[in-house]
Order: sequence, then C-alpha cells, then structure tokens
Amino acid sequence: MGRLFIAILAILSFMSLYREGFCQSITFSYSSLIGIQSPLWIARDAGFFKKHRIDANVVYTPGGHSVIQEMLTGRLQMAISAPGAVLQSNLRGTDFIYFGAISNRMDLVVFADKSIKTVQQLRGKKIAVGTAGAGPDYRGRVVFEKLGLRVGTDVVFVQTVGGQSTRLAMLQSGNVDAVVLAPPYTMEAERLGFGPVLEYASVIPHYFSSGYFTRRGYLRDNPRIMENTVRALLDATRYVFSNAHGTINFLASQLKLKDDAFLKHYYQKVLLGQIDRDLYPDDNGIEIF
Repeated sequence: MGRLFIAILAILSFMSLYREGFCQSITFSYSSLIGIQSPLWIARDAGFFKKHRIDANVVYTPGGHSVIQEMLTGRLQMAISAPGAVLQSNLRGTDFIYFGAISNRMDLVVFADKSIKTVQQLRGKKIAVGTAGAGPDYRGRVVFEKLGLRVGTDVVFVQTVGGQSTRLAMLQSGNVDAVVLAPPYTMEAERLGFGPVLEYASVIPHYFSSGYFTRRGYLRDNPRIMENTVRALLDATRYVFSNAHGTINFLASQLKLKDDAFLKHYYQKVLLGQIDRDLYPDDNGIEIF
C-alpha cells in the first residue's frame, strides 16, 4: 500500500507540473531589427511560447552566416533568416529546412542622395548592403543581375556590420553613395531627405524573402517541440493582424522608436502587407530558387 501511495503521489506531482506549464527550452534567433520579424518577439513577450509550453530564449544574431555558424554549433535550435545563406550552406552539405514563411515579397529598397534618380546612375557607385551572403547582399545580386548590372564590376557592394542604422549613417556621412534598407528604415531615410532609386519588388514581385528554419535532424527528433513552436508563431502572427495597438507597442519597445504617428503608419501601410498570415510560402516565390 505504501509503495502504491508513493507511485500515485509521483504521478499526481507530475500532472501538476504539466498543468502548471512544464516547458521545453529552445534558443531562437532573429537576424534583423525589422518589423516583419515581430511575430517572434510577440510570441515571447505576449506569452504565446509559454502558452504552448515552450521556454524560448530569443536572441539577436545579425547576418545570415553568423546565424548558420551558431546553428551548426548547437547554440541555436531555430532561427529567422533570408534564404541566401541557408541555401548556400545546404549546397555544402548541411541539413537546414524551413518550417514557416514570414514574408513572400522583397521589402528592400535602394536609397541614395537625390542627385541619383535612376538605376543606371548607380553604375560605378558604392552601395552599403550589410554582411556578405545575408539577405540584402544575396537578393541584391539577383536583382542587379536581372537589370544587367554586375556586382563588383558595374556596381560595388560595400559589406558592413551593425545593421541598417549603420548603413543609413554611412549614407548621411557620404561614405557610400547608396544603401539597401527595409522598412521602417526606408521611412526614416525618406524623412532625412534621401530618395528611393530601386525597389527590389519591382524587379522580382514574388520572392520567399524570410522564414523560420531549423535542422532536419532537430525537427525529426523533436516533433512535439516543433509543433508547439509553430502553434505559438501562428498565434503571434494572428495577434499582429488582430491587435494593432498591442503590436505597435511591441514594435516601439523592440525597435526603440517613440514616434506614434510613424509607427501607426508603418504598421498599417507597410507591415500588414509584408507578413504572411499562415506561414505558407508562395509557390511563385520559391520558383526562383
């Protein structure tokens, strides 16, 4: 009887722990301080990960290649990345796989001083794009090639670290002739008096530009964690579309922005048109790969 009582007590204790929210731990990385990556921040801060029993350590790892290296070491289990670095790594034998789409359109825009008004006027100019192999660099090479301009010969891509704020500062100081930016930094560039010269989406309208990925081995070995993570990200994505006030507050906190009018405009006119509602990639957007 004593042993039976102890066994029942152990079972009840485990059930109590489960009801209270026993969580599986993961480390999940985002690669850029841009609004389309906000569902990950919201899943953490609004409690959607906890709701689905995921204890997510969300970290910032700028640059696609840095994310890849952290994933290979095992320090990251999941991450957000543009496809360039992921596909290049898989060509070298890694086993990365996307399990959700964030955006199916290119949101990148080349900004320059207003003396540069056309793409052809970018010939021979220096364009700050971020780190080698990351989204702006990879997508830029595809776009400029389609326009008949060769990177390294007709235009010069300047590799930078520090994110979009660093690139915008380089344009302000005159260290480069143009920069590649994504919202909301595009709106800040316009406010500073710089003009848009080239929208990548005008050249390639359908493009799987960003998504959530992991390793095939991790997905195979941890199906319940993967299922619960997707549920949390879906909840967070639905939150973006259904709760404007809350989403704007999360954006203000994460992006360190205080201009309410700016954030409301960005949310309504830009963000809602960029984020995919159901995490599915656009078939037309993946054909290019």
